[in-house]
Amino acid sequence: MHGDSNMLAILQNQVAIITGAAQGIGKGTAIRLSKEGVHTVLADIQSDKLEAVLSEVKAANPDNQGFILRTDVTSAAEVDELVHQTVNRLGKLDIVFNNAGVTQHMFELADTSDELFDSVVAINLRGVFNGIRAAARVMRDQRAGCIINTGSFYGKSGHPHFAVYCATKAAVASLTQSAAVELAPHSVRVNCIRPGYMFTEMHVHHARDEAARQGVTREEVTEQLRLTVPLARLGTPDDIAGTVVFLASKEGSYITGACIDVNGGVDVY
Repeated sequence: MHGDSNMLAILQNQVAIITGAAQGIGKGTAIRLSKEGVHTVLADIQSDKLEAVLSEVKAANPDNQGFILRTDVTSAAEVDELVHQTVNRLGKLDIVFNNAGVTQHMFELADTSDELFDSVVAINLRGVFNGIRAAARVMRDQRAGCIINTGSFYGKSGHPHFAVYCATKAAVASLTQSAAVELAPHSVRVNCIRPGYMFTEMHVHHARDEAARQGVTREEVTEQLRLTVPLARLGTPDDIAGTVVFLASKEGSYITGACIDVNGGVDVY
């Protein structure tokens, strides 16, 4: 067995799908799950990046039998095929991490285009819905499984210039709770993780837009955000990955329908 976590024996030989696995939270979580003995299936529309991630995942655990599959989460057919191939090749499906998502460029609501609205909703909401639905069809027959969705603390309250993004992440929380209640009789758990300000590629895009708006540097924007966090740092993919491991393990077996804030206390006051 690889790694030294005391959760290793619990997650050993489980099978997980991670969407949005090409970078950031998805990549970090895939590597962490691999260290815990999980066979990880990496899905992303950015297929050119997945080979490199798979190499890191296999380096973390050479016994990992996972694979990569280019997947557009807005397509129900592609998500269904992702689940089908996973079960066909690895025999089961224990964990689905619906993590693929996008932020939005900063616009006042009155200036937001239909195209931006449709794109953000399709990826952040329909993509999660497609993932839950496809996983549920398998997991309810297995009478076991864990579905974890990536939300955001921006989904807890309104934020100017991010109306569409906030709305989609609020919807993910509600969708999580509805799915949790429906699937509980089948011993399938559904939870949501709400990250705060994360030091990932998505943050770089946000910081670039905000820096341009303010006429400052990206580094100054990052520092502005850091100062709003009680724990005085931005989050990392490892922070989210640890929460995924906990929720997927038996240690989290009595948790369903929860939206867990992993944000350094940024919204406490």
